[in-house]
Amino acid sequence: MNQNLLKRAINPDQVFEKLLQIALNQGANANHLAFLDRGIENSPYRDEIERYSTYLKQKSMMFRPYPKLGQIPDIDPDALDFLHEDIKEACVCIGRWNQGQLQTLWAGKNHLEKAQFWSSTKIIPALNVLSQVNSKFPGSAVENWRIQNPEDELQSASFEAIVEDIVSYEKQIDSSNALSAMLKRFETREKLEKWLQTITGNYDLEFRGNYGENPWIMNPELVDSQNKEVLLRAVSDEGTGENLVSAYDLTRIISMIGWHYHLESDAQFPHVNWKSLQPIIKGLGKDTARFVDVALEMLGLENQIRFPVILSKLGHGPSSLRQTIETTYMALVQFVDPLPKSTGNSAKLRSVAMTLRGVIPIQYLENFDDESIRLDARMAAEVTEILRRVITEELDEVA
Repeated sequence: MNQNLLKRAINPDQVFEKLLQIALNQGANANHLAFLDRGIENSPYRDEIERYSTYLKQKSMMFRPYPKLGQIPDIDPDALDFLHEDIKEACVCIGRWNQGQLQTLWAGKNHLEKAQFWSSTKIIPALNVLSQVNSKFPGSAVENWRIQNPEDELQSASFEAIVEDIVSYEKQIDSSNALSAMLKRFETREKLEKWLQTITGNYDLEFRGNYGENPWIMNPELVDSQNKEVLLRAVSDEGTGENLVSAYDLTRIISMIGWHYHLESDAQFPHVNWKSLQPIIKGLGKDTARFVDVALEMLGLENQIRFPVILSKLGHGPSSLRQTIETTYMALVQFVDPLPKSTGNSAKLRSVAMTLRGVIPIQYLENFDDESIRLDARMAAEVTEILRRVITEELDEVA
């Protein structure tokens, strides 16, 4: 869009004088006027005529209230067709506020396909812990929560530190895999899976898998360090399965975290309150994947935006079964965009949740450096394009 031409077009007298001069320069006369008799032959839209009837079926994409728990929203299956073929599944949700109410717009690419989203799912068991404890002990403050070994109380760590270690991979306590496996010990696999299904409304998902390592504590207990009360205990282990979810499921989860404060109670995580979400929010802020940072740099916005929020969780790994290298990325991005002010409008609050799964075939499982580098760059490029279209509002033009 040429902003200078738009600005000049504000003055109708200038527009008229320019068009009059064009007509005179063309030697127009009463028998052949410059614009009335211009004809279709040289129109840039000539080749679109055959598609007019299709275009006329289009309508403006509708921003609707955030869906209630268990309801899958209307998701446009074609709006993300611009994504590269290496992005196998994706889901984007744009949030806007209208008269104080959060309105959302959903777009997808194979968004309900079940797939392995690697470590991007690790935040889900932590959310289930919040839901359980807030339900049973609503007065217990999350900053007092510690997870410990009942047989060795010296083996303990705060809930906040555990969540941060899971996301940051700093191994201050133990590996991300071991800590995530431990959090799954507070609920049966069947109930955890059903809990997730009733939140997203996707009853085809599976969430009974592990994370490749034994739990840091096999039979942990969650205690309130202030009053020494046991809040949760490990449950009996059982047969495991797979972690197969969809891009929609993860976009739903990250958007519910980021927008919790604005959601109606029937759209929030059951029993979870805003204060107890703080360790999750802080933890997701320390993800090692910085695709959004790169995108903002590429768009020249890194020093322009205000009040930035970037919550995210990566996933990454080679699949010997599929002979592929795969990267997943779940994120919620929010910032105040100053660019509209350049055209005389107010700055806008941009808020968007997204999940992408990128896949590239690999020839040799012993060495896939080249493929990994390409996929890393591809993920950064596609996140950049999504954010560009959010800022230009191209994603909400048609459905």
